[in-house]
Amino acid sequence: MPPLLIHPHRRARRGVTIVELVVAITLLLLLMGIGAITATRALATQARSSAADTRAVAISDALHTLARHTIDVDPGAGDLFVVRDTALQLRRAIGITSVCRTAADTLVISTGDATLPWSTTLPRLVTDDDEVRLWHESSRSWMHRRVRLASSASGVCGDSLSPWPDRARQRLVLDSGLPGIRAGSTVRVLQRERWSLVRGGDGKWSLALASWNSARSGFGTPQPLLSPLASPSAPTGPGFAVRAISKTGVTLPPTALADAHSIIAVIRSATHPQIGHASDSVRMNVRTH
Repeated sequence: MPPLLIHPHRRARRGVTIVELVVAITLLLLLMGIGAITATRALATQARSSAADTRAVAISDALHTLARHTIDVDPGAGDLFVVRDTALQLRRAIGITSVCRTAADTLVISTGDATLPWSTTLPRLVTDDDEVRLWHESSRSWMHRRVRLASSASGVCGDSLSPWPDRARQRLVLDSGLPGIRAGSTVRVLQRERWSLVRGGDGKWSLALASWNSARSGFGTPQPLLSPLASPSAPTGPGFAVRAISKTGVTLPPTALADAHSIIAVIRSATHPQIGHASDSVRMNVRTH
């Protein structure tokens, strides 16, 4: 029998050719590159989203803090001073306590004690930068005074016939007398402050808070709370904008703030080249007569 002839083209292939190996490696590298690009883009998107969320949360926190500071503001009592596009000046209650005793223009206040018939909470000592509002029982109204001098005090509150279950804490010399104020009267301690849009040494705009300084008869150095915010001339609007609104919805000028029914505040971040800008607002209803 003649030998079986096998055609050369039908011989079995063994191994992988160089060309096939190069093609496979090229495809693998291409897939890896596409995966890396996709992962990089996903991480960048996540980073932008996280940065935008962080800005939004910071703005929301600042607005909530401002809202808490205006909760006891009484425009009719003069607690609202200046409201312009990028500043809000107010007088807010930081705490409440009671009268131990009075003499002429001097007031002695008590420490906080849960045994008193109302809550007495002061987060700090009263200073000569503060003001007080005392409840006048006979007229059923508040009496406003400025603190000229604050010092420590000792002794028991009240007198020998009606001692209060507390001890004296501070002696406050006020700007005028206290007719009709007696032991046990309620005292609200007030702090004057200013919220405004200020520019720092780095050129960035910030929402800043400043407290009243009686020694200089003006506000102290503003302390930045939130940055960076949009500049006053930004196309999207200033980083901090505020206006007072009447009961009928009319924007009030600084000369008519006693008629304010609410305050609208807007905070805007500076525009970022990748995440744009974030903004939020709050409407704060204030005490009205």
